[in-house]
Amino acid sequence: MKRFITGLLDLLFPPICVGCNHKLVQGETLICTICFSSFPETNAHTLVDNAITNHFLGKTTITYGFALYKLRKQSHLERVLFAMKYKNQPKIGEMLGWHYGNILHQAPIMETIDGIVAIPLHPKRFKERGYNQSDFFAKGLSAALNLPLHTKCVERIRYTPSQTTKNKIERMANLAGAFKVIQPALLADKHLLLVDDILTTGATLTACTDALLTAGIAKVSVATIAVVEA
Repeated sequence: MKRFITGLLDLLFPPICVGCNHKLVQGETLICTICFSSFPETNAHTLVDNAITNHFLGKTTITYGFALYKLRKQSHLERVLFAMKYKNQPKIGEMLGWHYGNILHQAPIMETIDGIVAIPLHPKRFKERGYNQSDFFAKGLSAALNLPLHTKCVERIRYTPSQTTKNKIERMANLAGAFKVIQPALLADKHLLLVDDILTTGATLTACTDALLTAGIAKVSVATIAVVEA
């Protein structure tokens, strides 16, 4: 009966790809195979010296930096990430985290990573949105990489206005002192992978990295689902 009802619902309301709006076929979830295979990968994890790592030079001290995809405007990937962040589709983040984790599993740069931390949302922003998409991305990575996910160890203690209309300098000023490490003893002397959804200017990751390093965390590397293509 359950299978019949599911089939009937699929017939009446067929699931569609969040990227291209085409009907999903059996075995596909949220994103169709064609969209998935078209997303441009950075392969940054194969190089210690790469554009993502170099993006943070002069801003903060990270050990490694990498992103799964290059984000282009008005692309199917942009639609997917918009749905993940603003249309109550956080499971997309978990799915992409699992996918990326399986890619990173064999990368030598992952051998020294001790755990994963997601960029937190301020409680007010969390209440507005209902979820933190970066938490879901971190959850997928944690499961695929078999690494501990450290939740509630870092808090966003200052509510900051949206970053979308601000330039680089304004974003950095907007985030000064926004993060606090709640359990520094738990994370001390570890090499943490700090994750977020999209790398734009890097202001959020920079501010959170600074807070972690100041609290005594030995090393911080960063990973995102996508980096905005220049």
